[in-house]
Amino acid sequence: LGLFQSDHDLDIMGDLSDEAGCNQLEKDAKIKTGGTTSESEAGDEDDRIYYCIHGGYCSDPELVRKHLDSGVLEKLIKEKEAKLLAIPDPKKYEWHDPCYVYVLLGACTMTLGCQLPDSYISMLKKVYREGGLMPDAQKQMHKALFGPAGYQNGVPYDFRSKSLVETANSTTGQPNSSGFIGMNVIGPGGFFNTGMGDSTTSEIIKELRSKHDKPGACGNCGIENGQDGRALLNCSRCKNRKYCSKECQKKHWKVHKKVCDSVG
Repeated sequence: LGLFQSDHDLDIMGDLSDEAGCNQLEKDAKIKTGGTTSESEAGDEDDRIYYCIHGGYCSDPELVRKHLDSGVLEKLIKEKEAKLLAIPDPKKYEWHDPCYVYVLLGACTMTLGCQLPDSYISMLKKVYREGGLMPDAQKQMHKALFGPAGYQNGVPYDFRSKSLVETANSTTGQPNSSGFIGMNVIGPGGFFNTGMGDSTTSEIIKELRSKHDKPGACGNCGIENGQDGRALLNCSRCKNRKYCSKECQKKHWKVHKKVCDSVG
């Protein structure tokens, strides 16, 4: 399954649309047309108005794009990145992996042609394989991020995924005891997990979280002072990771090099 081809993705997409204010935009638009926000009373005109964070499912992609580019998307990115980098609370269950949500937000807004900050694109390139995307979805994100013919700000991007209905119709299901075949498209892991793992075991996510949680500590051993009480050394390449000694930096390079960006 590729992007947007499972109930798992569509469930997250619905949540993101709500958080981005698309549902409120939709209600306001229906009121302006003299319609109703009640589904039981909706008429033909109301049925044609549907606002979503995915351009292919949205009745007015340009309106939603302008809404997101007004600062809404930037705020949402910061919220999702903060959750991605937060140390997980073992007592709190997450229905969807925060890395997966972070990546899917990028994929959705690419379909609208939104203005994605360079820092967001850079982070997506580091983590798009770490949250549990299925193999075909990873290939789609890789092409969008690295090319050829990759994503460009302001230009709606087509991931060339089948719609949920097309995917369901192309999937051979088995009738239940009543003779019906379900229309749900469920990934290998079920409704709330793709079955492809998640960010909890990712060395890259662990490194990003460690750097974010303790920016003033040695990336390898965790102490906050260098040898003989001297200040910690900075990574010479990214200037954004500290070490107590050259030995610690060498030991940690195998992990850090995956997220180390040259400042030059």
